[in-house]
Amino acid sequence: MLNDSLFPILEFDSDKQAKINPSSIINKPPVPEACVITFFKEVINKKLEAGELEQIGTSYSETVNLPVYKTTYKGCSVGLVGGFVGAAGSAALLEELIASGFKKFIVCGGAGVLKKDIQVGHLVLPYSAVRDEGVSYHYIEPSREIECNPEAIMAIERILNREKIPYIKAKTWTTDAIFRETNAKIAKRVSEGCVTVEMEAAAFFAVAKCRNVLLGQILYGGDDLSGIEWDHRSWVSREKIRANLVDLCLKIATEL
Repeated sequence: MLNDSLFPILEFDSDKQAKINPSSIINKPPVPEACVITFFKEVINKKLEAGELEQIGTSYSETVNLPVYKTTYKGCSVGLVGGFVGAAGSAALLEELIASGFKKFIVCGGAGVLKKDIQVGHLVLPYSAVRDEGVSYHYIEPSREIECNPEAIMAIERILNREKIPYIKAKTWTTDAIFRETNAKIAKRVSEGCVTVEMEAAAFFAVAKCRNVLLGQILYGGDDLSGIEWDHRSWVSREKIRANLVDLCLKIATEL
């Protein structure tokens, strides 16, 4: 049922059937139950070069084709795919993966930090996302925030605690506009409890909730937006941190 609104973004329609449905355009190859979505392309490339991955599908778009791989972690099969930057692409990718048969997801990527004391590489477990993007409003009725699945949060925390890996459980800010992270908006989001800013979490949480699949996300501290000047902190070159995080997510995926 469509709810009329002055603003199109708030016209939520609860009908889960659309004119184009992913299940009608996606082939369903045999896939593992769980899948890791990572934005660390170099980690996937190294695993591919090492012969650790088997391609089982492809997510196609006009500009980028994302191979869907299968790998083995401690004897368990797990899906592995590169992420599509931004909420819209991430939502479409997740829809296709769900239609392919995956039922559980762990997402890992970087995020800008809004607190100076979050070091590069420190893990952040987002339990809620401020919905400052557009995609989530097409999947879940309007609200200021959307929560991550509590079951996924508990599973991730259990493993992080068991492995004695330090982390922060906090709120994140999802935005579509990387060049509109103004000082006033940053201050507002910090006052709401956000410690990171990224471009996908709210969309991932919304699609997962709408499609009734299990999804959790781990962010790692990247560039710093907390000061007067932006600090890149060379976060995209921390290859060992990124490789270790992908392996950690593969482990978590096998225990979801």
